[in-house]
Amino acid sequence: MKRISLIAALLLTIFAGTTTAAPRDGAVSYDASDLRVHDGKLLVTILFRLDSLSLGTDRQLYLTPVVEDGKGNDEVLPSLLVNGRNMHYAYQRGTLRKAELREHNIGQEVRRINGRPQTVEYRASVPADSWMLSQTASIRVVTDTCGCGVRSGRDLGNPLLLCLNPAPKMRSVFITPEVTPLPVTAHEGKARVQFEVDRTELHAEPYLCRNGQRIDNRAQLRIIDDSVRYALSNPDVEIASIGVCGYASPESPYLHNEFLSTNRSRALAEYLGAKYNLPADRSTYSSVAENWGEFRQIVDTAKILTSRQRADLLALIDRPTYGPSDFDAKERELKTDPKFATLYRNIILPKWFPTLRATTFVINTRLKPMSDERLAEVMEKSPQMMSLNQMMRVARLYPEGSEKFNRAIETALKYYPDDRTANLNGAVAAIQCGEFDKATRLLEKAGDTPEAYNARGIIATHNGDFRLAGELFRKAGELPEALKNLNLLD
Repeated sequence: MKRISLIAALLLTIFAGTTTAAPRDGAVSYDASDLRVHDGKLLVTILFRLDSLSLGTDRQLYLTPVVEDGKGNDEVLPSLLVNGRNMHYAYQRGTLRKAELREHNIGQEVRRINGRPQTVEYRASVPADSWMLSQTASIRVVTDTCGCGVRSGRDLGNPLLLCLNPAPKMRSVFITPEVTPLPVTAHEGKARVQFEVDRTELHAEPYLCRNGQRIDNRAQLRIIDDSVRYALSNPDVEIASIGVCGYASPESPYLHNEFLSTNRSRALAEYLGAKYNLPADRSTYSSVAENWGEFRQIVDTAKILTSRQRADLLALIDRPTYGPSDFDAKERELKTDPKFATLYRNIILPKWFPTLRATTFVINTRLKPMSDERLAEVMEKSPQMMSLNQMMRVARLYPEGSEKFNRAIETALKYYPDDRTANLNGAVAAIQCGEFDKATRLLEKAGDTPEAYNARGIIATHNGDFRLAGELFRKAGELPEALKNLNLLD
């Protein structure tokens, strides 16, 4: 009777050991000490800490890593079997229930010694697949205390991203734009500076001509002075250039008018250049020998004309010309044709032609030379005045990837939306921020420089197209960053 009771007690103990309870939360923790791909295999090293785990002598715990990408792909790795003392010995003797072990592919087995710190280094490898290199691929650990298999277990802690895709480790390159002429702001105006008949000397002060005519250009020159002062009202700007264009009226031979208008324009340009201390190449001039364009505007709007007069004059003005003789023929017709002669003597010559003798001017301003720190202040209020090179100089004041650096790159892209360098730098900043779709769009305008091919290679790597990535990195030639990225890819 005592023998039967003893056998029953032993059987009860064995079966009790197969119905183990789950460990309490926090009893087991883990982290990945090494996750990498080598020779076509995914190598996994995980450190399991069992310090807080209390496991009965007849109990066991299965810890099974599972690799997955969240898109339906997964790979179950061999399990780590943690046994209590009796179960450990049974496993070593091979007497553990075979049906129970078949639910798991046991990769390692370890005995838990309760009450002691214990860390187990788990190692496993499986064939690497391309989906494992996606940005979403992760590894989670499933706990199972009944030996029922992975699908019946529960997750231990939170999944760990594999981070096997080399794209985040790859290096992209910002380009410093070439130094180019600064953007200019044009301030346009018109003045009617007078000259003595058949003379080209400019008189800035009141002057009495040989024919008794008195010339006083002070008011007209003041118009130009006022425009210059307005243009320079911003203390950060200087005069980039002043352009003068002189217009003559159509009376007298065309070639003579061309001589007068050209040399009068030159006289005014030289006067302004000397007054504002400008180099000769920053004070330019041009001329229009006969101002038929403005004459047409007057005819088109003059209320004094009949419909017939307006039509006849416009037909004359719009008649094609091929050289000086054609312009002289028009003037001759104005003087002698009965349709125009009276109107010419009474209105056109004394009242309209004097208004055609005008000078237009353009004052172009640009930023003064200044430090990068001062440029950063200008960029906050007047970025349209800056060159792309200056904007990149401001960006370089800050660490790459910082908020201020990226804001400078975005500002450059806003004001130079079609520039290849601006688009490349914008794409590189987007890659560093993980905005790969935006980077792809910007690279469409970035050209085919080595830096652009390198950036496209990083995007292809991120997308898992490693064949294309390798081709793009090789197209980048000897660019150091591309060579390093290709090595990472290999």
